[in-house]
Amino acid sequence: MPRRKQPLKESAFRIGVTVVGMIVGLTVAFLVLPAVTGDDERGPLWAYVVGAALAVVVGVGALVLGLAVGRRLVGDRVEAALREPGGKWRHGRFDVAHGGTTFERYRWQLRIPSGRKLFLTGVGLGPDTGERPPLRQLWTINPQLHVIGLDSDQGRYEVAASPSRLELLRDQLDEQAGR
Repeated sequence: MPRRKQPLKESAFRIGVTVVGMIVGLTVAFLVLPAVTGDDERGPLWAYVVGAALAVVVGVGALVLGLAVGRRLVGDRVEAALREPGGKWRHGRFDVAHGGTTFERYRWQLRIPSGRKLFLTGVGLGPDTGERPPLRQLWTINPQLHVIGLDSDQGRYEVAASPSRLELLRDQLDEQAGR
């Protein structure tokens, strides 16, 4: 199976959050900290402009490097979130092998395996209707992900992943089943 890259548009939420974090960090560093510390000697304006420009260049470089390294680390793994209907989302990755699918949870969304692996047999994915997680779950799951049903011999679950990762998971399951 050829290696597929995740489209850049599917990383828009992560990129947006990173940019907002950088803006907040720069604001705190250049405006709030001097006011809180009582330092009235703020220095010349050009120093702030150069500092902000340097921070933006370093931040954009780190973002590009992070996306490239992330793509390299993930490769063809299917990273997703899994939950029983109405339960908590658990982030991790799916590995499709002969006889079933394994879901390995991550700790703190940092790609550090945590806990027991969940082995699922007889896995079937529902259609991708474009359903998304509700905005009230913004702090726990990316609102750009698509939510689909997953039926298995162990019960019914919901999977949230980017459309390209859902397509890859579906292809791997079809290949395993010999379709």
